[in-house]
Amino acid sequence: MPFDQNLIVIIALLVIATVAGLVWRSSTGRAKRIKHGLQIDLKEIGATKDGKPVTAFGEHTTFLQFSSETCSTCKQTAKLFHELEKTSHGVLHIEVDLTHRLDLADKFGILQTPTTLVLDSKGIVKSRIGGAPKPSTIEEEIGHFVI
Repeated sequence: MPFDQNLIVIIALLVIATVAGLVWRSSTGRAKRIKHGLQIDLKEIGATKDGKPVTAFGEHTTFLQFSSETCSTCKQTAKLFHELEKTSHGVLHIEVDLTHRLDLADKFGILQTPTTLVLDSKGIVKSRIGGAPKPSTIEEEIGHFVI
C-alpha cells in the first residue's frame, strides 16, 4: 500500500519545523560574542533612566535592552536587570523601547524583543543576547568585565 504524497510532505514539514524550533530554542537567551562591536551613542538611542538622560555607561558592564510595547517577556527581563543593578557593583541597565524607533531596530539588526547588547565600560558592544537572557548567561557576561 503506497504512501500518500501529501502525507509525506506534511511529515517532512513537521520534522523541519521541529528541528528549526529546537535550534532556535537552544540559542535563545545565550550570548553571542561580538569581535568588533560598535560604540553606542547614548544620545542617538535616546537612552533615559528614571526619566533622565543617561550620560555614562556602567563602570564594568552595561546591559542595553531593546524592548517593545507588545513584548511579554520584556518586563520580566527588565525586572531581572533592575534587581541585578541593585546587587552588582558597576552594572547598569538601560531599556530602550523600539516601538516608535524602527531606525534603531534597523541599525542594530533587532529581529526580536527583548534583545540585549552587552557593553563594556566604554560603551562598545561585546556580545548580544537574543530573547530573555538566562541567569547563567548574565553571570558569565558580568564575569567578562569584572576583574
